[in-house]
Amino acid sequence: MRYRLLALLLLMLVLSAYAEGPSVSPAPPTPSEGGGGGSSHRQTDMEKIIKALEQGKKQNPKRFEYLQTLLWKEYTPPGEYRLPAVLIYYRGNTTVRRSDPLEIQAYVTNENELEIRRPLYIDLEMAEPGGDFRRVNSQTQIVQVNEYFSTDGINYTYRSFPEITDLRSLKETGRVRFRIKYTDSLYKMYSSNWSVSSPQLFPVLELNVINNPPVVNYTNVTYRPRYSDPIEYVADIMDPDGDTLNVTLHILNEDNSTERTNVTQELRGSGTVRFRNSEYGFFGKEDAGKTFHYYYTVGDGINVTSTNIAEGPEIRPTPKLLVESPRMVAEDENYYWWGRYNFSIDVKSQDENSFPLTVYLYTSTPSNPWKLRGSRTVTVTPERQTVSFETSFDVSDSNQTFAYRFSYSEPDQNGRTSMDLAADKPINPKIVKYSILSPLGIANVILTLIIFLSAGVIVERVSNNRGRKKEIKGNQEGGR
Repeated sequence: MRYRLLALLLLMLVLSAYAEGPSVSPAPPTPSEGGGGGSSHRQTDMEKIIKALEQGKKQNPKRFEYLQTLLWKEYTPPGEYRLPAVLIYYRGNTTVRRSDPLEIQAYVTNENELEIRRPLYIDLEMAEPGGDFRRVNSQTQIVQVNEYFSTDGINYTYRSFPEITDLRSLKETGRVRFRIKYTDSLYKMYSSNWSVSSPQLFPVLELNVINNPPVVNYTNVTYRPRYSDPIEYVADIMDPDGDTLNVTLHILNEDNSTERTNVTQELRGSGTVRFRNSEYGFFGKEDAGKTFHYYYTVGDGINVTSTNIAEGPEIRPTPKLLVESPRMVAEDENYYWWGRYNFSIDVKSQDENSFPLTVYLYTSTPSNPWKLRGSRTVTVTPERQTVSFETSFDVSDSNQTFAYRFSYSEPDQNGRTSMDLAADKPINPKIVKYSILSPLGIANVILTLIIFLSAGVIVERVSNNRGRKKEIKGNQEGGR
């Protein structure tokens, strides 16, 4: 257009020259030393052209209009403007988990020539299950007029949406739809306005989104703590979708049907949760002797996973009995088997109440393991009292190590019902109680000899009597 207008101006100048008479064309500009003379000459020429056109239009209007008719040619664009097509390009499965990687692109085709193309502004819209479309990309993707590839006469390009990598943020599962909204600053268009039969191009992309429920691993609380012991519930949680999880511990009453209490911790994705009795105060003194069960629920914002009911803990009864000072005192420091041994313990009630208690004493040697030596039943009061036993060992226990055990009918302060101890030295190897050279020893030897001699005499007489009887009988039979 610029060149055509310039040609028109030059022709008008020529016409005006014919109307006014010949004139002398100015000499071509010569370069000045300062380098600025050319600009003043061009300005002078332009002023002369404008003045000549004004004079020609006034002096010969008809010829001026005729000249316009000869020179004017209406501008014809390269072709009619056609709306660009934008579709969703997707190569994945149409059934996806919320944690699956997701890549959605815009596929753009433009049939217009470069001269008449317009920039495109592209946004991705998503409709959650039961919801309306909304924009999900934070930054609009722009396609400039010269940012196309050309293959087989098709002008095309792609745009990605890096913000959309998965669907973890969804709070519902089901059908999720995507479409593209775009504009060329004049027309507002949607990918859903187009139809296509390509397996990887979609006017509207529909995905069936499913959820991965959390997985819970835990161990039964099977030990028998006291209510004041550090009781801890531990569970390992794994969520493939990486959701923020609400992990709730439910503790049941003894009937295993009604809930005693529940507490919740928040966990991101996967990890270990710990619920401590010292922190939450699950159990008190009144729970001693009771057994409780529990289970977990884990919610990921979509589904709630519930575990089976687990056993434990069994709270040990609160100990009322205090047992102290177990001891053994031998009658003789030489530890003879026939000697007397005193075994005793001190007991008392840990509160103001009294209760009956039975205490048993056992001794153990390799020859007689854990032999019951006796029992005592007492009434335990807040006042300390001693329960004692006296016993001795068997001759077969000599020269052997021994241990002893106190066993009681109520648990002690440590939750135990027995106490084992070992003697500091073995039973003496001596078998008899006295020395052979002592008077008693000599008397015993003499008495033993007398007994043996008497027994021999008796045996001999009996034997002789039997012999005589046989002899007499034989003589009688011979006389006959």
